[in-house]
Amino acid sequence: MGDFHDKWIFLFFDYLGLMLYYFGYGLMWMTFRIFFRKISVVGKEKFQHLSSTIIIANHPASFLDAMVLAVFIGKPLHFYVRGDIFSHPLARWVLSQLHMIPIYSIEHGLKNLEKNKHTFERGQQLLRNGNMLLIFPEGFSRFSKELAPFKKGAARVALQTAFEDQFNQELQIQVVSINYSYHGFRSTLNIRIGDSMMLDKYRASYLSQPNLAIATLNKDMASLFRENVIHVKQGERTAHVESLMRISLEDELDGEHYFKRSRNICDCISAIDEQAFQHQKSKLEVFEGLIKKYKLSYSDLTKTEPMIYQRSVFLLLLFPFILIGITLWHGIYFIAKWVADKTVTREDFYTSVFCGVLGVLGFIWWLTLMIVALSIHIPLIFCVAVVSPFIYKFSLRWLEETRSIFSGIRLKRMMRQDKSTYKKLINSWNDLG
Repeated sequence: MGDFHDKWIFLFFDYLGLMLYYFGYGLMWMTFRIFFRKISVVGKEKFQHLSSTIIIANHPASFLDAMVLAVFIGKPLHFYVRGDIFSHPLARWVLSQLHMIPIYSIEHGLKNLEKNKHTFERGQQLLRNGNMLLIFPEGFSRFSKELAPFKKGAARVALQTAFEDQFNQELQIQVVSINYSYHGFRSTLNIRIGDSMMLDKYRASYLSQPNLAIATLNKDMASLFRENVIHVKQGERTAHVESLMRISLEDELDGEHYFKRSRNICDCISAIDEQAFQHQKSKLEVFEGLIKKYKLSYSDLTKTEPMIYQRSVFLLLLFPFILIGITLWHGIYFIAKWVADKTVTREDFYTSVFCGVLGVLGFIWWLTLMIVALSIHIPLIFCVAVVSPFIYKFSLRWLEETRSIFSGIRLKRMMRQDKSTYKKLINSWNDLG
């Protein structure tokens, strides 16, 4: 009787954990659709027939990176996170159900470092069971696009899993690139599943000299990583290349083309000396100053015909519908932004905190709207409350299109009435190359 009772308790918590995972998945899916202006995922088909895979990715935005990959690559994903957030038993259980695995560094104390043995064993077990494991080989997140030296944890887990305990599957290492156009609301998210590597050629070396094999694999992984992520050699030039990427690729719809052009921008800026860089930086400041002064958008400079009047009529017809979304939801945006502005001191944490607060407060507010609407006993109002997050998403797009229209009007006025300024703007644009 006792075993039967224990079995049902185990099944209950297992089911509860599964429901928690899919609840978190759905919540963040909707939050990301609101938070990001555009989301591009390239190469997702590479995961269709894969099972045991170690994903290595760059790490520009704290815990947000793992969350966007878990939501958008299309398969369940397990990942390592900093172990100090697992200290409370309830937090440990919740985070574990969300597929997080604690990993500890020296700053968490030598005693906690010993727990990493269980961490690596957990990762190996997941891979043996055909799961996907995400590891950030550079370690901690940071704003800089300069690549950091790889830590050996990913290589160690990969080789120990592949060549110990009769592992009978193919284990693959897959590079994924994550890029945010900037760290803030309505930025663009680009995910690219890049090249991969198999481990068979390391078998003999690992069985005879494991430490050498781990070091060799780590070096080869770093080389593959370098070819498949957007990076600049000088970290202090990160803000500059990101500005150039926004200017040149603001409305780029082809994710692979976005990646290649971004890599080209980074390579060009990495290759110039400091004097040339400062000259390029000053030209960028002139151009951005003109854009800001005359309240223009980058994309209007590349459009052959903005179709201002046609778009204006269409957006005007949508105004009553859009007003509902803004009225019901824009206050949640201001609260989330206020919390992020007041609490975040590191830029790479800003987007993570903003998204997290927006998601939690948004869910509470959504439930509140539905409960209030249900109490009114008018089906139409309840239906509006249910779909209101989607209305808000389209309302944000409406606001952005409206700003673009006014920008186009200002640009046309400049072309007619202030030709010298327009010529200066175009020359400044062309100077950026």
